[in-house]
Formats: sequence, C-alpha cells, structure tokens
Amino acid sequence: MKLVYFILAVLLFSAPLCAPISSRAFGGQLEWSLTLGTSDSVESCLDPALAFDYFGWEIIRNLGSGLVSYRLGTTGDLELMPALATSWSISPDGLIWAFNLRRGVVYDDGTEFNASYVKYTFDRGMGIADPSGPFSGIGYSDFIQNVTVVSEFVVNFYLKTPFAPFLSLLGLPPSYIVDPRYSSMHGTSWSSNDIVFYTEGNARASNPMGLGPYRLANWTRVAGKDSEMILVANPSYWDTGAGYQRNTKATIKFYADSTGLASAVRSHEIDVASRVGLSEIGSMNTDPSLHVWEGNGAFIQYLCLQEEYWPFNETSIRQAVASAVNRTALVNTAFQGRAQSLFSLIPNGLLGHADSFQSLGDPNYTRTVELLAPYGFNETNKFTFTLWYETSGHYPQSQQQAQVLKTSMEASGVITVNLQNLEWAAMGSARRAGTMEAFIYGWYPDYVDPNDYVYPFLHSIGGSWLQLNYANPVMDRLVEWARGNIYKRARELVSTDTRLDCQRLSDCAFVPKLAVCRYVFQHRRYLTRHYTSPQNMVDREGAGKSSE
Repeated sequence: MKLVYFILAVLLFSAPLCAPISSRAFGGQLEWSLTLGTSDSVESCLDPALAFDYFGWEIIRNLGSGLVSYRLGTTGDLELMPALATSWSISPDGLIWAFNLRRGVVYDDGTEFNASYVKYTFDRGMGIADPSGPFSGIGYSDFIQNVTVVSEFVVNFYLKTPFAPFLSLLGLPPSYIVDPRYSSMHGTSWSSNDIVFYTEGNARASNPMGLGPYRLANWTRVAGKDSEMILVANPSYWDTGAGYQRNTKATIKFYADSTGLASAVRSHEIDVASRVGLSEIGSMNTDPSLHVWEGNGAFIQYLCLQEEYWPFNETSIRQAVASAVNRTALVNTAFQGRAQSLFSLIPNGLLGHADSFQSLGDPNYTRTVELLAPYGFNETNKFTFTLWYETSGHYPQSQQQAQVLKTSMEASGVITVNLQNLEWAAMGSARRAGTMEAFIYGWYPDYVDPNDYVYPFLHSIGGSWLQLNYANPVMDRLVEWARGNIYKRARELVSTDTRLDCQRLSDCAFVPKLAVCRYVFQHRRYLTRHYTSPQNMVDREGAGKSSE
C-alpha cells in the first residue's frame, strides 16, 4: 500500500550508547542511558482521556499497556498481538467481544491488574468524553454499549453495532489501562475535571499509567513549555522477556526549533532526534558520518476553516479559498520536492480514496473570483482573513507552508491573507476555544483504516475535537453506516459512494493539502536496529503508532 509520507529525522542505535552510569538502579544490573531530542512537545497532558497528539501518545505507549498491541511483523507490516489480553472471541453478530486477561500482571506499585481495571478505564474515558479528546474524537460511545466484568480475568465489551476496526482501536493509547489510584473521580460523576494534568515537581501524579515498560521519573516545564522528561525502566513490567526495555533510562530533551535540534545532533549531545526540519535534511543527507533512509507514513496535512461565524460559515467562501490553494507550489517550494499533492482526506492507496478536490483546481483563480464576487469581493475590495500556523516544529515546514499559501491565495487578486502563529501548546488551546478562523493542521492516524480519516473530521460528533462546528446529517448517516459494516465490499461501496465524495467537496470544511516524506538518520559508526519512532526506541521495537 502506498501511504502519504511524514518527516522524521532519527539517529538509530541498537547497542547501548553510554558507559554504565550506575549498577544500583536495576538490582545490580548495569544501567544504560539514552538521550533523545525533539522539537515536539506534549500538547495537553499524558492522560489517555484527553491526550490526542502524536508525542503525547508516544509517551503514553511507553508508560502503559493495552489489551492488544501493535508489533512489526516479519513482512514489515504492523500486526495486532495479544498484550494484557491473551485471547478473545467474537459473537456471530459482532456485538460481543470477550477477552481473557493475562494473569500475574502488576502495576508499577505492585498492585495486581484484573478485569475491574479494564472496565474502570473505559467507563472513565467514555464518562469524561472531553470534546477535545479521543473518546469523543474517535467516538467510543457511538459503538460501545458497556463493559462488563465477567470474572476476575474475563471482561466483555458489548457493542451497539458491529464496528470493523474495534480490535485496532483497543491497541491505541486512549484504550491503555489506567491506574485508579492516580485517576480518581472528584465528584459524583465523571467530568473533564477528572483529567490528570501536569503537576510541577511530581511526575507520578502527572500521569495515570503504570503498566508500561517505563515509569515517568521526571517531567520539567519552564514557563509552561516542556524542558525535560526522564523515563526509567519499570521493574514490574509484565513483558520484559520480549526485550522491550532496551535501555534502563531515557532522557528526553526539548528544543525550541529544528535548528537547535540539528545542532544537538551534530555535536552528539543527543543520541536520537525527532523532527529535524527539511532545511537540515540536505546537509545531513551528504554527511558521510550519517546513513539516511526514506520511509513511508500515513500523515496528512490540511487547511481548517471555522464554520461557526463569518466568513467561513458561507460554503461558497470556503470553496473559493479551497480553489486558490496551489499544492504544486507547496510541494516544490515549502518541501523542496519532498512531498506530494493530496486531493482527498483519505491517503492514496487506502479504500475510499478519491481525488475529489482536484476538480477545484490547483489553483483555479477564475473560480475563486466568481465565488467571491456575490459577496462584493474583488480586486479593490479584497476578501481578508487570518491564517494561523504553529511554530514549535510539531508539523514540518509550517511557516513555509503558511507563506506559500498566502502567496498562492493572494495571486488570485481578490484575497488578502494575514499570517499569525502560536507555539504548539497555545495553538491547541486556541483550537479548543474555536478562536482561529483558519489554520494549518495535520493528522497522524489512530489506525490505518479509511474510517480514521473520515469519522474524526466529517462526522458531527467525531469531528468535535477540532471545534470547527461542521455538521451535516447526510454525511453523519453515510459515515455511521460505513464504520459499522464489517464487510469490506459494503464498506467500499459507501466509501466510494458519489454522494459522500460530492459532499466532501461541496462542504469544503477541510481542504487536504499535502503528503510528505519521512527521513531517518543514523551515525555509521554504530550498529543499527530499526525502530518506528524515537519514543518507541525507548521500548517497543516496531510497535509504533500506525502512522509509523
């Protein structure tokens, strides 16, 4: 399958990188330390009830475990494997999933895991259901009726309707089992007040996990921005025999931009680097001390338009802006050719992909002028709006993308674009508040399935996390039917249904833009082993988020 690409720059190592630091931390075993650097950050928190960002999910993967997990198969594809559940069965109608749980598993404080913690986790997540979180964004309550404890080590999930990607969903960080001692209810019912946030000076109170290969030993923020994290191996981890604790300690250092991060790579201040910018890739590609790979991912980027108020509550104005997007310029200018144009929310190669936005042009300024004319906009009275982008390096080439979009839209002669920026955490807050009329965003899929490129955007509940106020009853019905049908042929029919395709195009709530390449860098002097992401190098070989 050909997927869209994602920029990633990583130094990969399989052998320990440092001299032994201590022989006391692991009961007499030598401690091996790894230092990681990133220009990314935690968007909101490390609570799976709210965390819905790539970096936050990767940390949660290291701190927790789910009923099933993603592992890299022998063919290079991701496979779902037993984790906290050893086996499962499905009723003939697809509505009851019974899971047999692993015995002898304990939290990092020694408390034994059992079925009650599974029920607690899902009751909590669906009860909180924060509009900006994954339980609303993915729509857990849309298909899960309830979770029932059958016995100490058997738990049943009762579904409202068959849901084809259900098992894939259980391998995601929102489905990772929390520790009730660090995720308690503060009132008489679950609410967003029960979400666990960063607590200064107390890393343990800053996350509700405890079943993963690592523990969060330190989390430092300066002026509200991530500065450093330290993860140490969890001696109580249930799956140490699989070799997921490659290092006994990992220090994550946060950099303000990719320039500082690249400098740390070259000076060997860090062993692994995540999110080195395109401007640095060229020189690294010619560095004889580095080995470079180019790999696939499933990351997409798109333009979001706020529909709650003027001007983007007008469909024709959204279509006019979409018609003025020059994807060719984005690919060649912002990404130096290391990208491909995207005309669908569903990436190339996935079921349901259709280049519907190609009909709007690339660009088509005549259409832009015609659509804006009825509102009185022309060369002397230009349509003006503000486009927001992030500055923390969370997405590749954000500033360059914004500048190219400004240039291409203003080339229509009837549009003026004002650019504004925010660092990543602040942009997340602005998104939740609905204060940005137009902004550049991206999507790292929860699981590689067409549903995960449709429901979180085009369904009125699933897309609520973006706070764009898009809602279309026809689209809701089509999406619900497709995600509930377990038969591939039936899902294909609705995914490629011309009604769905036309609705995506006519609504123009989201304008897909780009597919980008991913790069991996490794010093040649070290032995290598492939890991799917820098955070996963800390623990799970090949068990990264499905976008990786």
